[in-house]
Parts: sequence; structure tokens; C-alpha cells
Amino acid sequence: MHVTWSALELSEPSSVCPWLPEGASLVQAGQAGAGRAELPSFEGRWWSVLAVWDQEPHTRVQEWPVAGDGLHAAWHVVLMPVAYRGDAVLSGGRRPFASLPARGRVAGAAAIITLAGLGGEQAREQEFFERFVALGRQVEAADGHRAALIQAPEDGAVLTFTAWRTLRDAVTWAYHRPEHSATVQRHEEHPLIPTSGFLRCAVVGSRGTLRGTDPLAGLTGTPVVPQEAA
Repeated sequence: MHVTWSALELSEPSSVCPWLPEGASLVQAGQAGAGRAELPSFEGRWWSVLAVWDQEPHTRVQEWPVAGDGLHAAWHVVLMPVAYRGDAVLSGGRRPFASLPARGRVAGAAAIITLAGLGGEQAREQEFFERFVALGRQVEAADGHRAALIQAPEDGAVLTFTAWRTLRDAVTWAYHRPEHSATVQRHEEHPLIPTSGFLRCAVVGSRGTLRGTDPLAGLTGTPVVPQEAA
């Protein structure tokens, strides 16, 4: 299994995502924050696309759109999932990561995708997003942090994406940042959202630009141990 994440910055706003990859087993698109881990403005200028692939799609990505033809910029990342835990569902009620092991490590560049299933208590969801916004501002200054994005689809879990120089950088920030640890503990004791998920991935490659550069240029990662079904 492989996963791709694409961030699209449009020259003009659109009410629908202007591009979706062909050949994926699952595609979920949604409006995104303006190239950062911030809540979307829903004006239709930033979109993100998550796709799940049965086979490695790296050669396809070389043909995917970058700047031009209505796109101010586009950034595409190819990922290999190594571990997943959670019960959140994607578009159409799909759970493509359910067979992955609960634990897995990455040598080199890594990405973390979180899934937040909504539809619970409004007050707790509001607290969840307030905490997310605060953490999103802090993560940009973390050692080894390379990029952070969000996807808010009409159907399926809200997704956050963070890319890191190494998995150790991500884990160090997550477990040594008091605000993040407090949010995790708060959710474990009194769930802020009804369903959630946490996906670890190795970075296979990237193409295009996000806010003027490729944050993962020259960086890749590999699973430490072969993937096995849980």
C-alpha cells in the first residue's frame, strides 16, 4: 500500500477540487488551510487530496500537475504507511489502513497523518479545533518540522498532515511539548471527537512546491521493518 498527499493552491477560487488522481483505490479531497496547519477559510483557493494506492504510484506523480493551468502551485508527496491505530473512517465510510500494524518505525524522513471523525458534541469539537489551531502555530518552530497541512472534506474524517526530517523529530515534539501531551491526555480521558486515527508513514518522494519551495526536497525515509498485517 502507498498513500499520496497533494496540496493545491489555485489561481482562482473553486467550489470543487479542480484535480483528482486517476487509478487510486480511494480518493478524499477537501479544502485546506493556506499551506499551513490552520483551519481552512473555505474560500476555495487551497485544496488537498489524499489518495490510497494498491501499487507504488511514484511514476504517475511525475506527470501530475504543478504550477500552470489554473494552479498557482501544487505539491505532491508519496508515502508508504508503516503503522496505524484508530477507528476513524474516510470518504464513503472506508477504513483502508485497518490492516496495518499498530506499531512501526521509519528511518529518515517521515510523515504523520491524523484522522478526526466529527459528529459528536459540539462543545468538545470546538475545544478540539481550538487546541489544534494553537498546536498548529507551535509545530512550525519544532526541530525537524518540514510541513503541516489540513484537509476538511464534506464526507470523511478531517485530516492533518505533518512532514518531518525524521520520525524521531516528530515523536520528540509530540511527547515533549506540554501542550500536545495535555491535548492527548484530555482526549484519552474525555474524548473530544467520536472517532480518531493516527497513521505513520515513510516519505518515498515529493514533487512541486508548497509556498515557494519543496519542503521535502532530497529527503526520503524507509520502514525499519517490513510491513505485516496486524
